[in-house]
This record gives sequence, structure tokens and C-alpha cells, in this order.
Amino acid sequence: MATPASHLEPFIKTWNRIQKQSVKLMRVAPSDKFAWRPCETAMPLGELMNHLWIAEAMLVEAALTGKFPTERPEPKATTEEVIAAFDQSHAEQVARVAALTPEQLAEEIAPFGEKYGPMTRDTLLRTMHEHEIHHRGQLYVYLRMLGAEVPPLFG
Repeated sequence: MATPASHLEPFIKTWNRIQKQSVKLMRVAPSDKFAWRPCETAMPLGELMNHLWIAEAMLVEAALTGKFPTERPEPKATTEEVIAAFDQSHAEQVARVAALTPEQLAEEIAPFGEKYGPMTRDTLLRTMHEHEIHHRGQLYVYLRMLGAEVPPLFG
């Protein structure tokens, strides 16, 4: 993994911690419950788990190119496959982001078009953290509803 420039060290350290916490939680997800959902309008468990790593990859692509990608990676079918994909993809995305200069981070992009307007690359990358934490919270609820013993958030 590339060593990030000093201006990105705190961001990447936090990002890595967030991803590790998500993976720790994912480890208790039963693959045989991937189709389960708490209600008809909610994402199934497997889709929610895949969403974490796929969204991260797509948001990084949007931050780097200024355009939200139209193609997405193929979702995985088991907990082990999701975790392996997330770990691999996360390492790749961190390496890509680690090369950004302060000037590139400050550049305005509009990856979601006029609806959300322009934002800096830095803003989009920080929003990516919020996005993962939001969905990890959902995953905690799903797994508790399924009777899984979830790890503590901290520790």
C-alpha cells in the first residue's frame, strides 16, 4: 500500500479504522440469510453488505474522475466473499486516494450532476465515511434482529 502524503494521513487512518470496524461486524453475518430483510422496503442483508464495499469503490471513482460510474462491480454471494472483496477493494481505493495532492482535493467536481451541485473531492471523500457508518449502523440492527452476537462498536 502506498504511503499517503502527510496531509492525508489522518483521513486514511480514520478510513482504515472505519473499514476494519465494518469488516469485524460483517464476520458474524450468516451467508444463508443474505436474502433476509427486516421489511419489504429494506435492502436484503447480502445487498447491504455488498453495498458497503461497492459504494466505497464507486465513490472513490467519482471523487477521482468527477463522474459517478455507471458500471458497478459484481456483488458477492457469501460473507467470506464480501469480506475478501471489501478488503481487496479498500486497499486499492486507499492507494488511489493516497496520491491526491491538496490542490486536487480542493478541486470542485459535480459527480451527481446539478441535483447536488458542485463539491470538492475532499467533501465527497469525507461523505464516503458518513455513508459507510450509516450503513454499518443498519447492519448492526439487521444482525441483532437475526440473533447474531455482534461485536462492540469500540474495543
